[in-house]
Amino acid sequence: MSTRCDDIIDDARRILALDRLGMPCSNDAQAIFSSMDALRQSAGPEVFDELVTRGFLAGAAERYETYIAADMRAVPAVRYTMGTPAEEMQHFCGEWPRHDVELSPFAVSAYAVTNSVYATFDSRRGNMPSDERSHPIADVTWFDAAVFALWVGCRLPTEAEWEYLCGAGGQAPWCCADVRDLASYAWYSANADDRTHSVGTRLPNSLDMYDMHGNVWEWCADDYSDTYYASAPRRDPLNDHAAANGTAPANTHKVSRGGGFYALAEMCRTRYRLHDPGNYYAHDLGFRLARGPQRYERMS
Repeated sequence: MSTRCDDIIDDARRILALDRLGMPCSNDAQAIFSSMDALRQSAGPEVFDELVTRGFLAGAAERYETYIAADMRAVPAVRYTMGTPAEEMQHFCGEWPRHDVELSPFAVSAYAVTNSVYATFDSRRGNMPSDERSHPIADVTWFDAAVFALWVGCRLPTEAEWEYLCGAGGQAPWCCADVRDLASYAWYSANADDRTHSVGTRLPNSLDMYDMHGNVWEWCADDYSDTYYASAPRRDPLNDHAAANGTAPANTHKVSRGGGFYALAEMCRTRYRLHDPGNYYAHDLGFRLARGPQRYERMS
């Protein structure tokens, strides 16, 4: 084994260490994610299994059953058309060309991850007023979201999965036919009073998903590219070009979807794409969880 690989393993033993209660010793999610990814690429499967599967992520299945499973919804295989028609594009980037997508069966949480659930991973988030514990977690980077998802036996939804879940494959800009009805489904600039609200307090969409519009933007698994739709594969698309080519994810913009409590109705559209660096965080940016035997579950 090379000296470089030895160094990666030594660093991983330090970064992925757990305390006597089985909680992460490090609170640097970017370092944790990068360490797991480096092990995946450079160390053998036995080392990865020792330090990640049976090490850092030990107990993920139990955490999933305890904290997550009850809110998950099964989604069967589906085909739909993703993106915005060219004649409707105007000044928005990256929503075109429309293209057919085939999704394999997966599962997704009906709600965004809340403060109380995230506090099972980061105890610092548990120190909050009781009435905020049911609000969606925010001020999390893409790395925070991705590592927590793995910690509970899940992953982030892909952008293609997210768009289908939001619009149920329909052609309307929102899950409702008329923007005047959006306030019934979303906490956004018109009704949110510049703050988050408890998850599940607006109406669900036709797929029994809550808060797909508004409340908080939601990180997706994908890297952002405004030209990706032109070359995206038909089945289970995921833009992970940067990771596949060794680019540091912190320097890569990641997709977020759905709009937040500050967002105008236009930004809450089903097909609207936002993006920020992986190490960015904001008061109106959170995530939800997905699960399924997909090719991009590299570290679960």
